[in-house]
Amino acid sequence: MLPIQINNLLARDGWTLRDNEARCGSRCITFFSANRATAALAKSLRAIAEQDAGRFRHISVVITTNVEQMNRLRAGKLPRVFFTSIVELESPVTTVPRVTSFTAKIIANTPVGPTPPVHYRLVFDAPELGDILPPQFFMMDVLPVRTPLGSRAVRRADWHDGVDWSPQPLLKRPFGLCRVYRPNFPVDYLKRLALPPALAAVLHPPAATRFDLLYKVLPEGIGTPLLTKLRRGDKVHMVGPLGRTFDVRALRADGIEEVHIIGGGVGMAPLILLVEELRFHSFPVKVFLGMATLESLRYRDELAATFGEKSRDAYIYIDDLLAAGVAPADIFLACDREQPRQARRIPRENLFHGLVPEQYRRFLATRKSAGKTAAFTCGPNRMMEVMTEICREANILLKVLLEKRMGCGFGVCFSCVQKVRRVDGATDYVRVCKDGPIFDAKDIVWKNDDSKQPSVNCGCAARS
Repeated sequence: MLPIQINNLLARDGWTLRDNEARCGSRCITFFSANRATAALAKSLRAIAEQDAGRFRHISVVITTNVEQMNRLRAGKLPRVFFTSIVELESPVTTVPRVTSFTAKIIANTPVGPTPPVHYRLVFDAPELGDILPPQFFMMDVLPVRTPLGSRAVRRADWHDGVDWSPQPLLKRPFGLCRVYRPNFPVDYLKRLALPPALAAVLHPPAATRFDLLYKVLPEGIGTPLLTKLRRGDKVHMVGPLGRTFDVRALRADGIEEVHIIGGGVGMAPLILLVEELRFHSFPVKVFLGMATLESLRYRDELAATFGEKSRDAYIYIDDLLAAGVAPADIFLACDREQPRQARRIPRENLFHGLVPEQYRRFLATRKSAGKTAAFTCGPNRMMEVMTEICREANILLKVLLEKRMGCGFGVCFSCVQKVRRVDGATDYVRVCKDGPIFDAKDIVWKNDDSKQPSVNCGCAARS
């Protein structure tokens, strides 16, 4: 017999429950108890997945006794299924992923955009990050793990060639994830999934095992140029997940009816994972993306076929957003160095020549009321400062995802401090790695020596 909480949650969104099946129109959810034998459970789940044929109109949910049992099953190999627990149904639980030190295996490291490439997409296997939540990040070495010299048979005459004498970075670099990939789930499953919002608040997908990140090569840097040399099969040491999570369920409790995502350049990358989380919880999402040129988004690689587009002709971010279930009409693209003419199925009126804050300002001036709105942004500091003013004038709650240089990622070195304004009006400092990386925009003191200064390169300063 199913817990009474299941029926109460489904009834809020017009679903009817009979025995162990819930229905709403042509959609169906079948519930299973985790106490069934694993083999029999897997057989039933596989039958539903095969009959549904990837449409996600008939999905399965396994109910466990406690959170620990749920997490064990989420990390297993059950066919396509979602999970919840009796404990979670009684009182929603926010799980904080455990910080782990581990080695990840590189799957691909491919350029994005024109030649010579400035952006790269790094794909890797790391089950240890399976429970990472937005906007968490991780620290990663920029060099692969190498076999110690003492464990190899090396002739004395070859010692010089066996040792890399060039300067090497000692510290890991912080990175946010762009996409996560879950076993038995297609990359674009969120395009077809439509969970009842009340039930989605207590559901969990299977743990992810494969991830990717987007990074920008800094010509004056040491770490990012070394990252471009990573190859398939290399192993890299990482530590994570780090940083505080953001529970998107709190938006529903606050009455938020629509969410806006505003990303500038590579700052859009860590917001993709947040978009996926919002779409999983059935939030309407509009995305505003600012780039230098449309061509800088072009993704040319054998993995492009996984985006459901023509191989070697995909656009990073745009294809990611479409795969996450964002409608083409809800994607807005601003290019400050050219007039974008055509970008996938994005309507022409959503293409803008200029900076993304100005595009967002014009959108707000013409839109009809869509209920209470929240916004999230990441990008150059000057862009986020302008966004803070725009959202303040429009009475929109804005949260900013800050990016800072970090030495440890744990809050020990104090190299990533940010000046903020306290409730009493006084100023203080917080650590982005420990207290963030997401903050209320109204609390940030932008114009101070701790923030990056605007420059022409970031696309936010006035051009002479």
